[in-house]
Amino acid sequence: MFVSSEVVKWNIKDLKVLDRASTFYSVGHLMIPGGDSKKPNDKYLVAYNKITKDRYLPTGPELSQSAQIFDISGDKMQLILDFPTIGEPHYAQAAAADVIKGRSLKFFDIKTNEHPRATKSEADAKVIREGNKVHVYMTTIRSHLTPDNIEGIRMGDEVYFHVTNLEQDWDVPHGFAIKGANNGELLIMPGETTTLKWVPDRVGIFPMYCTDFCSALHQEMTGYIRVSPAGSNVPLTFHTGK
Repeated sequence: MFVSSEVVKWNIKDLKVLDRASTFYSVGHLMIPGGDSKKPNDKYLVAYNKITKDRYLPTGPELSQSAQIFDISGDKMQLILDFPTIGEPHYAQAAAADVIKGRSLKFFDIKTNEHPRATKSEADAKVIREGNKVHVYMTTIRSHLTPDNIEGIRMGDEVYFHVTNLEQDWDVPHGFAIKGANNGELLIMPGETTTLKWVPDRVGIFPMYCTDFCSALHQEMTGYIRVSPAGSNVPLTFHTGK
């Protein structure tokens, strides 16, 4: 439980206060690891505090708030970490490290990707027109897009970018966006395929690029799309690195 700016430990059976610990400053929410599970961990407690305007540098306009982790396994609580957090602190989730360690998937086998629009190698990248719909089967890998130059898109077309991240290491997602698009970017996890729909609203050349920092050559992950007027006879072509 909490009272004002203190964390209070109770003996529920005897309704007896066992210990008090100061917080900075008003406790907004309390959390224990696994608190929403059948087997919560009763060793640690986190106090998410608010109204902490003089605790950290006033970098504003939204100030850092305070969070504190206590060891509550004994009759006396021990503060073991005091750290800033963002915004109005609300309830969070936590789990013991041994629950997660050893269960994390670190290799995402591209062969297990069953997306119907997946492109599992750069050699299979292509651009296909189906009436006014254009499907771009694209791959991304450090540090280029395939294809990275596309021509023959016309006003009135609907363009679908089916982007497959060929990376299989767990910490290498890629992003994808087109400058001026009205919709958001993609974030493609390792070994996965995600689709972005784009309807050009004007004639011109549009940059496309990776939006998630992935390597020292992240800024090399760019390309261009040329949009021609409706009825144009510019052929649909695509290539990489030219």
